[in-house]
Amino acid sequence: MSTNQGCIPPKMPCHGDYVGVDPDEWFESVRWRNRLLIVEGADEACERQTTLALERKDGFLERDLLVIRLREGDVAVLVGEAPTPPPTSEAFRTRFSMADDAFEVVLVGKDGGAKERRDSTFETDELFGIIDAMPMRIREMRR
Repeated sequence: MSTNQGCIPPKMPCHGDYVGVDPDEWFESVRWRNRLLIVEGADEACERQTTLALERKDGFLERDLLVIRLREGDVAVLVGEAPTPPPTSEAFRTRFSMADDAFEVVLVGKDGGAKERRDSTFETDELFGIIDAMPMRIREMRR
């Protein structure tokens, strides 16, 4: 298991401890329950994106958003509570067609589909605006 050089420490252990996690089961367990913000990379942009998430953690939690960092083969849930430990970084890269260790941020909706993809950081207000305009989020805010 690698250390967390640069990025914020994970709330859940890295995937090395959970090699047996079935990716399809995990993605199904978060579908309709959580949105995902997947942050890939090991550079300053990764640090900035995770710092932005933690600065406005309440807003991320209000939007049922799990912030997941992929780096050097490790997976860490930085904001939110996943129902079970996440699968391998390769499972995320394969499912969402992500490059290996290049900085990338992918926003995944509750339906499990990639909604937005960036090679630069999402500013928090912009990210919240994108999410708050989604039909499912509009329904959630009306409740």
